[in-house]
Amino acid sequence: MPQEPPMEEVQENSDCCKCTGFLGNSVARGMGITAAGRGAVIASNIFISSSLLYLASQEAGCLDEDGKTTECDEKIYGFQPSSLITNIAVISNVVAAVLNPLMGAVVDFTDHRHALGTICAFLIIGIQAVQVYTVSSTWFIMAILQSVAGAIYQFMLTSTYAYFPEMAEQLGEKAMSNIAPKITITQFSFQATFMVLIIGISIGIGSGDVLTAQISQGINAVILLVCWSIGWFKLLPKSKAKRTLPEGKSLFSAGFSQIFQTAKHINSHYKNSIRWYLLALVFAEAGANSFTICAVTYLNEVLKMSGTETGIVFLIVLVCTIPGSILCEYVVNKTNFNTGWRLNMLYFSIVTTVGVFVLNDENDKIMTYVMGVFWGIALGWFYPTENGFFAVLVPQEQATEMAGIYNFCALVISWCPPFIFTAMNENGIPLNYGLLHLVAYFLIAIALLSMMPSWDVVIAESHGPSSTLVENPTKPDATEA
Repeated sequence: MPQEPPMEEVQENSDCCKCTGFLGNSVARGMGITAAGRGAVIASNIFISSSLLYLASQEAGCLDEDGKTTECDEKIYGFQPSSLITNIAVISNVVAAVLNPLMGAVVDFTDHRHALGTICAFLIIGIQAVQVYTVSSTWFIMAILQSVAGAIYQFMLTSTYAYFPEMAEQLGEKAMSNIAPKITITQFSFQATFMVLIIGISIGIGSGDVLTAQISQGINAVILLVCWSIGWFKLLPKSKAKRTLPEGKSLFSAGFSQIFQTAKHINSHYKNSIRWYLLALVFAEAGANSFTICAVTYLNEVLKMSGTETGIVFLIVLVCTIPGSILCEYVVNKTNFNTGWRLNMLYFSIVTTVGVFVLNDENDKIMTYVMGVFWGIALGWFYPTENGFFAVLVPQEQATEMAGIYNFCALVISWCPPFIFTAMNENGIPLNYGLLHLVAYFLIAIALLSMMPSWDVVIAESHGPSSTLVENPTKPDATEA
């Protein structure tokens, strides 16, 4: 991998680089522009999900004369139409969890990390383009493609996240506390801009859920082609294999073996730091990543919101992720990543608990927009804290190894929340309890993070005194974890 110029050289000799917001670091710029594309994908998922729910309900005969879902016991392909989106999530997350060790092995044991990310990116672009033709006769096939795209997206993240420790090695902890939020702000800002565009078109031409989704998928495919071409072909560098494939092992078996060996190594050498982070990650990611999936169904089924109204709610959420990301930087600078992440998940839990008890029917739509503000702050605070925490904990020489287990931990129970949500829905349990159960994952993660010792001890264990990863490992105001 080409070496970046020393930070002093970048800062002194390149005012233009300063203007980029990424300190002239090509990896950081690549992470930023690929994050912008991911923002467009996530935004488009809101509209395609609403379209698929509408078409499934239509085929099952669960729509009233106004095209809104009604109380209905009819099933389609063995499930209620309202279970469609969470079922898609269960399938894609199970596939991603099973195959993730193989993808991690490709990143770790081969020179194809960059190729993996690039191939996955362009497969997603192809699926987005095909989904323009989502209509009543094709919705089930498109739902299957949505499951496939969800798994591929996770494989792309496996390749992408391996760049975080390399970026931290070049820039240091202080810079990462600034850049990690900026990457998230870039993603969420682009996501919000995309949603403004699609909502504006939808309102302007008066399109329903199906046509809105078709427009969204078409525009998104074009945006992804631009962003991901620049990100993967121009900015993100190719990388050599970090490890040699053991003799007699395939990539698949080596992937699982590597996760097991890495877990043993972490438990022996990083029991006060990375071990607790990864255990917390298992539950934190399950709760946060399932929030949008479950919320789309909740807004459509409980609050009777159209695809455009759902889009407006998530637009508010996205706009408010920007102050959330700024809050992340402020809290981390005043405390540390551990304290900041725990405070975030406690806040997320309180907001979600309040939301499920005040949003009960279609008369609560105005309050839904208000709650979107608080959920947006929670999400904007969550992801940069989580990513920055990972980046400063992991030693550069173990970057790809740790990236593999990071993604495995993020996926291993990711199917569980949507599965439980579906089970509750199929058994007639009110969906507000399905959304409420996400709080349990955050509370477990908080408890695990609370097992860490002080921040100075955590950093010392993670990198040792000779590490170059951390610019300022100890801070006068670092608080007890």
